[in-house]
Amino acid sequence: MDNWLKSIWFIRIISLILAGLLWITVNVDNNMDSDSLFFNENSSDMETMDNIPLEIRFDSEEYVVSGLPQEVSVTVEGQASVVTPVVRQKNFTVFVDLNGLGPGVHEVSLQHSGISNQLSVSLKPKTIEVTIEEKVSEDFEVKVDYLNESRLDSELVLEEPTVQPEMATITGSASVVDRVASVKAVVDVGSAQSSLEDIEASVKVYDEQGNELNVLVDPTTVKVNVPLSKRKKEVPVQVTPKGGAPEGVVVNSVTTSTETVTLYGPEDVLAVINKLEEIPVDITEVTEDQTQEVEIPVPNGVTTVEPERLEVEIDVED
Repeated sequence: MDNWLKSIWFIRIISLILAGLLWITVNVDNNMDSDSLFFNENSSDMETMDNIPLEIRFDSEEYVVSGLPQEVSVTVEGQASVVTPVVRQKNFTVFVDLNGLGPGVHEVSLQHSGISNQLSVSLKPKTIEVTIEEKVSEDFEVKVDYLNESRLDSELVLEEPTVQPEMATITGSASVVDRVASVKAVVDVGSAQSSLEDIEASVKVYDEQGNELNVLVDPTTVKVNVPLSKRKKEVPVQVTPKGGAPEGVVVNSVTTSTETVTLYGPEDVLAVINKLEEIPVDITEVTEDQTQEVEIPVPNGVTTVEPERLEVEIDVED
């Protein structure tokens, strides 16, 4: 054995064998990597992308389009190395080209751009029925619509509001604009305690059934002023003498020039008051013509009375 190890030919043969094994190992690994790469590059893949925005190409100055979905689905199939970047980046466009089409109902095909021609592309839906109508504009007066009016303090009442600007331009298809029944600025008055000034309110457009219409509105908001006042009611008032005049004095009349007074309070309280009870005027110490001030009693539930006092003229004779 020692002689073999000392033999130069033995060493050369062992070196040659080791070199051969190393060459085989390297070539086998390279072949495996090449086969794997070849397999990955040429394997087929299919991916579906949902919620892809649909672009509409048409003359938006002249026409209004309806019937088109906002999003579509796109399926691509091909080599995985080509499919993957398309799915990841989504740098393509799906569109319908309506240029050249006039008013009416048309069946149009969806198109795409920006996807490699190495891939098979399927769009869902493939075709769409679209309605093209001429665009029209019309001016409408903006009215005020109150939100949470039932929550308003019962002692407050809404006065006539003002809107600036008073008119709004509604733009849409002729068939939709013909359905416009009202244009309203919506104002929340539920928590109001005093007049509302310069409220920025959104403008809404409704049909006869109260359904909101999908149209263009200019302006989209307006400034609204809503005056608020205390709820009030005018009722007649009368006075009557109380007690007896001193001996030898005759009271001819007890009158007041004030015919009505104003009551302030909740709506349900004021609704049942049609007049005040006669206000008594003490004449037990009256000896000559005079003017007295008497306080007006405040009915139950009423907040205030205006005026608070009455001037009463007492006419006497000896």
